[in-house]
Amino acid sequence: MPLLEFWKTNREAVSRLKLEAIIGLAGEKGVLKDGGDTAHEWRTYLQEVAGEKLAEYALYCLENAFTNSGQVLQDVVNEIGRRIGFEVENGRYRGVRGDIGFDGIWRTPDVSLIVEVKTTDAYTITLDVIAKYRDRLFEGGRVTKDAPILLVIGRNDTQSLEAQVRGSRHAWSMRIISIDALIKLMEVNLTTSSRQVTEKIHTILQPMEYTRLDAIVDVMFAAAEDKDAEIAELEEPGSAEEAPTGSTPRVQVRTDREVLIAKKELAIASLGEKLDMVLVKRKNSMYSDSANEVHAVCSVSKRYDRSESFYWYAYHEEPQRSFLRSARSGYMLFGMVDTDVFLAVPAEFLDKHWNDLHQTVRQNGKSYKHIHIYDDGGKFSMRIGSTGVNVDMTPFVIGLKADR
Repeated sequence: MPLLEFWKTNREAVSRLKLEAIIGLAGEKGVLKDGGDTAHEWRTYLQEVAGEKLAEYALYCLENAFTNSGQVLQDVVNEIGRRIGFEVENGRYRGVRGDIGFDGIWRTPDVSLIVEVKTTDAYTITLDVIAKYRDRLFEGGRVTKDAPILLVIGRNDTQSLEAQVRGSRHAWSMRIISIDALIKLMEVNLTTSSRQVTEKIHTILQPMEYTRLDAIVDVMFAAAEDKDAEIAELEEPGSAEEAPTGSTPRVQVRTDREVLIAKKELAIASLGEKLDMVLVKRKNSMYSDSANEVHAVCSVSKRYDRSESFYWYAYHEEPQRSFLRSARSGYMLFGMVDTDVFLAVPAEFLDKHWNDLHQTVRQNGKSYKHIHIYDDGGKFSMRIGSTGVNVDMTPFVIGLKADR
């Protein structure tokens, strides 16, 4: 059975398979050839798996010798580049006369990185050969003349390669990063909603005074962990519960983060099933299909019991609304802690009511809208702040309602 067909109907079963078996399902008896069906199916599959799987596959390639392991690792590294926010052009598996043997090109609007993937630096890497790839790509109009080259190395012991780069004429155009550090960068990018963090990641992968980037990555990784509490505000609008002036502020009891994560995963899976596609995490709470044509943002709320019972969400202009509006189709997914029903609300519906929603503006100038969802025995509605009118949201319901 072809890989993509099996993956579509048996995702958990495929996820449990060894990497060699997955490749073997992808047509042509698992032989990776440039332009072949196996390569197409395998690369498409990688675009639909979670970031955690990419990390697992990369480390497996380094720890196990199997047919095509180098080519498999090349594709995994290129997909990690996509999860870091680059547009990626896959290179060739094998060099042929008349074609350019680069492993990948990672692009942003401002820069193109030529990527070369090696499992180890135990053997001398001919830097001049890689530089010639860049010259030919420039002649073909595919990169800029001084496009930097990023050497992605499987092993952490890269002293000999570092010395080789420092002592060459390529010292200011080539940089080295281990796969472990590259995985950390992916994890940072997937756990933040900040566009600025992604841009900083892109910056440190470009030539600077450091030859190896791992120390910088480690600092960023530690800093990202410290930012978890700040990131959580996009999950629940804790600061939205402002108390009246002069009164004692309310103390918010946040929902356990693991519960929120599980609810988001279920919500995204439900939307993917409805749309018959796989939605992959791109940033914190932000997902898209492999073609980047459908975007979804997921937010989860507990039930608030006041004079009325309702669910309360913050809807941000940046990054949530702008992310949804940047795709052909965008869905804001509203999840609820105490039920497995979700609302998949089209972005244009929320745009229609944007100016009528209550808004909070913080001292730093950032603002967000308040979304109040009411559940009247399975009939869902959204309260429009300026009029107090409830708008029916029941047509947007997906998922299965849990017993309450």
